Amino acid sequence: MLVKNDKKRFKRDFDSLITLAGKEKEFSDRYAYLAYKLVKAKKVKLDRGEKFLICRSCNRLLIPGINCRVRLKQGFLTYKCLNCGNVRKVKYDKRI
Repeated sequence: MLVKNDKKRFKRDFDSLITLAGKEKEFSDRYAYLAYKLVKAKKVKLDRGEKFLICRSCNRLLIPGINCRVRLKQGFLTYKCLNCGNVRKVKYDKRI
């Protein structure tokens, strides 16, 4: 059982669920769903890169090129889930 303020343990559990979701194709949706529920239950903020690993509407693992489309357009980085059609936009600096 996770302690509410134990962030190292939470990070380890979240990372292990995401790596399992990437390796095992038949259970990947279930592992991604469990990882998302873990984040919501513990109310922990994820890193910038980890936020876009799981679709917020269908709770599936997003893999660019397979079930996720990533585009750069007008100063925004857009992630489109090809399962449910959900779009997430992130503003970025074009000068970088």
